[in-house]
Amino acid sequence: MKQQANLTKYKIIAFIGLIIMGIGSFMSCLAPTAAMCNVGSGILIVSIIIMAYAFYFWRP
Repeated sequence: MKQQANLTKYKIIAFIGLIIMGIGSFMSCLAPTAAMCNVGSGILIVSIIIMAYAFYFWRP
C-alpha cells in the first residue's frame, strides 16, 4: 500500500511539472520583452528537472 502512495506522489509531481512546462513555454514564446523570454526559458529548465525527478521514480 505504501508503494502505491509513493507512485501517486510521483504522478502528481510529474503532472505539476507538465503544467509548469506549459506555462514556461507560453512565456518564452509569447513574451514581449527579452527579459520575460529568459524567465520563461528558466521556468522550462526548472520544469524539466522536476519532471526528470518524477519520472525517475515513476515509470509509466
